[in-house]
Parts: sequence; C-alpha cells; structure tokens
Amino acid sequence: MSLFSLSFGAEVCIKNIDNPFPEGYLTYAVRRTVEQAFLQAGAKLACKQGSEDVSVVISEFKDIPVGLSPFQRVNAYNLRLSFVIKQRGEEKNYGTTVSYSLPSGAEGDTRRRFAIDDALSIIYLRLVEDLSRRYRDVHKP
Repeated sequence: MSLFSLSFGAEVCIKNIDNPFPEGYLTYAVRRTVEQAFLQAGAKLACKQGSEDVSVVISEFKDIPVGLSPFQRVNAYNLRLSFVIKQRGEEKNYGTTVSYSLPSGAEGDTRRRFAIDDALSIIYLRLVEDLSRRYRDVHKP
C-alpha cells in the first residue's frame, strides 16, 4: 500500500508534531493544516486502537534576510518551511518559501506568523492533492 492509502472513513491519528525550532505557533499551524488536509481527503481524526498513526517532523524553518531599510536594518525576509509526513514507515516531504517584510519592529511576530500561514496555504494545496489522489486510487471500482 502507498503512503496515504485510506479506506473510506479510515481513522488517522496525528500522533506527533516534532518541532525542533523555538516557534510555538509553528507547531499549532502545522497541526491545523495537516489535520484539515486529512479531513478534506475523507479521513476521520481519532487516536484509538486501529487508527493509522501519522507523525510530522518539521525539517526546516529558516528566515533568510533579503532586504535592507534605508537605515541599514534587515526588513525583508524569505521564510523557508518544510516538513515530512511519516505514515506506515514511508515519508513524504512538503516545503515552500515565501517572502515577508517587517516595516518596523513594532509589529512583533505578526508578519512572521502571516508568512507561516502563507507557506502552509501553499503546502496545503499539494498535500490535499496527494491525499485525494491516493484516496481516489485506492477506491476505484
């Protein structure tokens, strides 16, 4: 069977989001995105006996400075985000890069969190496509 083979109404348990980076919002946002993708593909989320275990490992989370303000301070970044979904001993990689800017330091992490959400929105499309394709291939009459 392939990585994302799900039977109709299969129960999936997202056991772990392994985030080695000091960004708490990232764990929350990745879990939300992965859960939503499995639900859209037709799986049910449940952690009980008989559920398929899924784990997610965030493999890259990096801000790369790409622009300077007139005052020679970094104010634009590329955010690189990638993670691996592990299921049934197989792995599938997902990742993307998005740009964001910080016009002033007064905004705190707001723009960075928006960039995380933007990156996950891009990844989500591919994730749902993969899950849906696997789901459809398994259930052809």
